[in-house]
Amino acid sequence: MYRPRKTEKSLLVGKTCSSGRTKLHEPTNNLPPKLTGERTLGKILSFSQQSTAVLLCPVVGYPFPKFKWYKFIEGTNRKQAVTLDERVKQVAGTLIIREAKVEDSGKYLCVVNNSVGGESVETVLTVTAPLKAKIEPPVQTVDFGRPAVFTCKFEGNPIKTISWLKDGNKLDHSDAVLRIEAVRKEDKGMYQCFVRNDQESAEATAELKLGGRFEPPQIRHAFDTETVQPGNSVFLKCIASGNPTPEITWELYGRKLSNNEVYQIGQYVTVNGDVVSHLNISSIRTNDGGLYRCVASSKVGTTEHSARINVYGLPVVRSMEKQAIVAGGTLIVHCPFAGHPVDSVVWERDGRLLPINRKQKVFPNGTLIIENVERASDQATYVCVAKNSQGYSARGSLEVQVMAPPQIMPFNFGEESINSGDSTSVTCSIHKGDLPINFSWLHNNVSIGYLPGVIIGKVGKKTSTVSIDSVGGEHAGTYTCVAENKAGAARYSAVLNVNVPPRWILEPTDKAFAQGSDAVVECKADGFPKPVVTWKRATGVSPGDYRDFKPNNPDIKVEDGTLMINNIQKTNEGYYLCEANNGIGSGLSAVILISVQAPPQFEVKYRNQTAKRGDPAVLQCQAKGEKPIGILWNINNKRLEPKGDNRYTIREEILPDGVVSDLSIKRTERSDSAIFTCVATNAFGSDDTNINMIVQEAPEVPYGLKVLDKSGRSVQLSWVAPYDGNSPIKK
Repeated sequence: MYRPRKTEKSLLVGKTCSSGRTKLHEPTNNLPPKLTGERTLGKILSFSQQSTAVLLCPVVGYPFPKFKWYKFIEGTNRKQAVTLDERVKQVAGTLIIREAKVEDSGKYLCVVNNSVGGESVETVLTVTAPLKAKIEPPVQTVDFGRPAVFTCKFEGNPIKTISWLKDGNKLDHSDAVLRIEAVRKEDKGMYQCFVRNDQESAEATAELKLGGRFEPPQIRHAFDTETVQPGNSVFLKCIASGNPTPEITWELYGRKLSNNEVYQIGQYVTVNGDVVSHLNISSIRTNDGGLYRCVASSKVGTTEHSARINVYGLPVVRSMEKQAIVAGGTLIVHCPFAGHPVDSVVWERDGRLLPINRKQKVFPNGTLIIENVERASDQATYVCVAKNSQGYSARGSLEVQVMAPPQIMPFNFGEESINSGDSTSVTCSIHKGDLPINFSWLHNNVSIGYLPGVIIGKVGKKTSTVSIDSVGGEHAGTYTCVAENKAGAARYSAVLNVNVPPRWILEPTDKAFAQGSDAVVECKADGFPKPVVTWKRATGVSPGDYRDFKPNNPDIKVEDGTLMINNIQKTNEGYYLCEANNGIGSGLSAVILISVQAPPQFEVKYRNQTAKRGDPAVLQCQAKGEKPIGILWNINNKRLEPKGDNRYTIREEILPDGVVSDLSIKRTERSDSAIFTCVATNAFGSDDTNINMIVQEAPEVPYGLKVLDKSGRSVQLSWVAPYDGNSPIKK
């Protein structure tokens, strides 16, 4: 004979019985909702994309409270109720999100109320997804002066930073959209977008090309050399074409000319896009003669034309500005003489006619070239002398200054790596170069000013030092000394290697995985040298001794510190040890518990149960699996609500390995002959079992009695078979 289990609905207070089962009883006093553990506002949870996210709401109360979940609208304090569907379910106070998506990330609020009070619990959910990036368009061709836009489109979560590089050099830009308002020649090249978070990064590349319809400037018409009398007017013209439209400027011996009482300059663009520029010289004088040049320039190039305008008169040499040149360069000077005729133009130094060595070259048109100039031999005052056939001459002086760029003496931090916590310094000394010299230091090509603990000092005018009192891992890298003066700049770099013991980038923590899923546990550490990360498993059910994984096991792999278990089962449950060592210090270790959580399971999927009409009956289902487990009852595939029929009572009891649910029927009726389905759900799935309920009763009275035939000794009767009461009629 079946005896119904005597249980009470589980709510608050637990009592352990000798059977090992926990029975929960309703409290006798009202209790407002309250947290069962410590209050942790803003608890942060992280789940990977497509996994099952479980948000707990650990609140109890009596009468049994109502749980309602809300999600805050991003960037506001407004919230809206969570929509429950096949993917998002609520079991008691637990919110279960299957196949989690990035858009599920956000701040959630669980609001709990009963008739005597209320409570709320905040949880921040982050759904992580691998980072991906691409730039649109991947290639674009843009005309000069036109705008160009690159958009870095990315996927994944979370996104911490966005950065851009051009031809390998960092750009000061951190938005997803990179806009160039007016493309210039130097803007062409390769662009890279990087998206990063604390664990990974993704990169995409695009190319910017210049439009092919642009043409560098070309001079289509130019003026010729001519000789005129003083007082005449001279008209010089240059016509240039190009795309974009070039601009024309005028020079005399390298000095730019502008409108004044001597020179009038005009310029216009023709209908076909050519630029016409003219230079008018009214009432020209002897000293206005010389080498004139028109220069056509645009964003895509420069071209020029020059010719002499000779004016009759005695020789004249214009004043020349001091000329500075960097040591090792080539000096080219044109003597700015005028007058006509001039028979000879020569250069002198210290009264000696040049050239006086192989580096010097003097040309009849008054050009002086000195190759590979040096301060010791070439810094001096040079004199240009222009003479005519009558013996008249003119002289002009040019002071040449040879500037020496800085030269840095090699330096290093030593041959061996430095241990973390030690001190170190390095000195950047200039053994050649003109003063003043400006020093600057870079760390990994970024200004060193951001790096804490680094002291920059200066000793005299040609020495700069970097010192670090307590070296840390953040100080490792390439240090570059940059020395600059008016003549140029010099760089020298040295690498500082710092022995840093392992430190956690991502320390592993206890993990729970659904049975049959692919488990991934990350363990990442940095340091110098780079630590070796290994995994081991405990030999027993508790942490203590550990062993290496069996070789050639295709289901368990370790790659770059990440433990991967394919199709994880209960046999994989246990304690695991991750170690990181690099020979510096004692290393790091972390012990974690990997739990394998299974969906609910019914051992019996279908059974029959009978009861006599009018008698009570108890239908029982027992589900095993990870708790909490929610139980629902259906009758003929429709939800059974005890509130709608007081004949039904549902009671649950929590077991060590699952839950048992009893559906009690106070008084069975014919309508209870049906298929009752018990549905169990937890965070990892669901299962169901069916009970075919057969309510038996006495058969009904036959009806429709008819006499079919009769004779003297017999009669043949017929009738309609009545309802058999769910039991075969025997007689």
